[in-house]
Amino acid sequence: MSKFSPTNYLLNQVEPEVLAAYEPRFTLVEAPRDQLLQEPGGQVECVWFPETAVLAAGAETSAGETVNVDLIGPEGVFGAFEACGSRHAFARLSVLIPGKVWRLPAQAYRDLFDRSATLRTTVHKHAELVIAEARQFVACNALHTVESRTCRALLDLSDRRLGDRRLPVTREAIAQILGVQRTTVVGAVASLQRAGLLRSSRRLIEITDVGGLRRASCGCREAIAFARREIHASEQTACEA
Repeated sequence: MSKFSPTNYLLNQVEPEVLAAYEPRFTLVEAPRDQLLQEPGGQVECVWFPETAVLAAGAETSAGETVNVDLIGPEGVFGAFEACGSRHAFARLSVLIPGKVWRLPAQAYRDLFDRSATLRTTVHKHAELVIAEARQFVACNALHTVESRTCRALLDLSDRRLGDRRLPVTREAIAQILGVQRTTVVGAVASLQRAGLLRSSRRLIEITDVGGLRRASCGCREAIAFARREIHASEQTACEA
């Protein structure tokens, strides 16, 4: 039996015998920081499943400004919806935290999606969670302070790094996640550092007090955690097209 056993959550849900049949189509890519994996508006030729990397999907304005609107770690995927829909991406995909990513050609993904009932259900659940997160973050950005949102963003990154407290990210990267100026994040990080919650250098932020950071974070993490538990606990299978 094949020993192909990716740790990416979505791939881990696929029936082992089905996943093994597609092993030759997967490529494990070592993705360096800031590498561009997908241009906005471009054809979706691959679907990306992070193993250890954290990817950022960015929305761009006509003036060339970018805000990272979605973080994708080992719990997620990029291109799964587009590969089965318009075949075009409308976000800029880049590597926020370097690491390994599985790459699967879009046609192979469509074939795998057709063959795997568990993948179809898992992708539907993932889409529900992405929508729930997007709605929650709209409220978060409108109602909560930059400092509490910075706490939330750092904890979210740590979650996607399987609890790693040492985050190789810059203040500019955090600013792009939050949609604020870098100087605003510099001030927030400095405040959290004075409170003993963080240590930071130019390209690294280390969480030194997880409990304190959670207490300083907004309540949006709890709202999303509740949605995640409810969605994952559902025993309903995906509707067929």
